[in-house]
Amino acid sequence: MLVYLFVYVLAAVLIFQGVNLLGEKRAPTNVIPSEVRLADAIASRCGRCLVTYGTLLALVALLSHAYDGLTGALVPMRDIGFAIVAIYGLWLVFGRKVDYTPAKPAGEAHGHGH
Repeated sequence: MLVYLFVYVLAAVLIFQGVNLLGEKRAPTNVIPSEVRLADAIASRCGRCLVTYGTLLALVALLSHAYDGLTGALVPMRDIGFAIVAIYGLWLVFGRKVDYTPAKPAGEAHGHGH
């Protein structure tokens, strides 16, 4: 039973992180500074991967309640999900090139603020 708890929490984390990543690309909330925003193609692929695997994990977990044959797939899928979250976290921290020059405010056209 404890396996199901981890699987459902992991599936929710994967789905929420993927939706957040996809949503930030479509309608930026300006929570992430412009200096550290992700490239559109990479962010879209990562977001889709997270949402897809999280949904697949949740579906297999739900179906395993009715079909005992799927129960054996939960532990390997959970482990793969943890690996995906770890790789995604490492990519967020170390895999992005950050432009440390802050973006100029919209009202500052000539290069210095008053």
